[in-house]
Amino acid sequence: MGENLETKAILGELVRIETVSGCSTNEINDLINKYCEQSCDAKIIASGPNKTQKNIAFRFGPDVPGGIILSGHTDVVPVQDQKWSHPPFDATERDGRIYGRGTCDMKGFLASMIASVPKLDMTKLVRPIWLAFTYDEETGCLGAPYLAKEIVKNSSGIKAVIVGEPTEMTIVDQHKGAFVEYVTFHGLSVHSSLPWLGLSATEYAIRFGAQLVALSEEFSKEVTVTDADRMTTLNLAQINGGTAHNIVPDKCRVMWSLRCAPGQDANAIVTRIRAIARSLEAEMQNHAFKTSVEFETIFDVPPLAAKPDSPALHLGLGMTGQNAAQSVNYGTEAGVYQNVGLPTIICGPGSIEQAHKPDEWISIEQLDACDKFIEKLIANQSV
Repeated sequence: MGENLETKAILGELVRIETVSGCSTNEINDLINKYCEQSCDAKIIASGPNKTQKNIAFRFGPDVPGGIILSGHTDVVPVQDQKWSHPPFDATERDGRIYGRGTCDMKGFLASMIASVPKLDMTKLVRPIWLAFTYDEETGCLGAPYLAKEIVKNSSGIKAVIVGEPTEMTIVDQHKGAFVEYVTFHGLSVHSSLPWLGLSATEYAIRFGAQLVALSEEFSKEVTVTDADRMTTLNLAQINGGTAHNIVPDKCRVMWSLRCAPGQDANAIVTRIRAIARSLEAEMQNHAFKTSVEFETIFDVPPLAAKPDSPALHLGLGMTGQNAAQSVNYGTEAGVYQNVGLPTIICGPGSIEQAHKPDEWISIEQLDACDKFIEKLIANQSV
């Protein structure tokens, strides 16, 4: 695509739409439809519980086995309290870079996907290519599960899913999962001069938090920091409770998160942590029967596990000429696709170091590399 003028123009259109997680997808989906709908051979719309948010996917080529899915999320993280020197929701080109919220994570990849539509339309594909667009990845991969299930139901067999998160166009086949939960301790409120008549929810929340810290230290001893991509980590994110200095608090909420390394049993760790809270609950109820502990899972994103025999891996390495795949610390929707049985890798333009920051940017060189990668995929699907 040469200087990728079309990709840059589409990226500008995408960035100008403020798609912060949780917002309606109507405007950005209308733009995507404008480019994709008339040329595609099939379209899927997959809604979640919020009817103003929809995932969409377009199939180009025949409905036969061996399809490839190119997938990216349309939402971006907020810009509040960040100091930008460029307008965040405008694509500003300077010195070989394009600045703007989402340019790197991950509207650059979306722009390359959309810019490939004329080529997809003109090429006689013998195996299909899907362009998939999901919502609310940044807040827990909320949209992708609905779309992944619909594609499985409405396709004849997928050879590879390529999630275009920023990897500087290197192939990634492994990342941690992410689990976030609130644990709320319900105690018994009394005047602070008579604490033996009540039960402090905050004290038990702190005891729970201390055990999480100890568990985190245990994990940190299992793997060195130099191998951080294989280290399971715990984060005691929030402790909120209490009303005033003279009131024994009857409610305290703890938020904790887990990033579980591939190969580790995330469910076993979650069960272990909940058992700690249940043990504290039993102790609380010995003092005051009506006390309790409540759990609320915020999200549960599966890890992406390395699969040496994966057709997606072999495709990605073949297209890029790389010898081996890498692993990353951050989570993506790739684990969601793998969870429904689809061979999945990650490969996209830009660096994660530029994502989520003020003056987020992507290099034009990376956009060009992505355009060429997609061109090679199209050629691969036509022979």
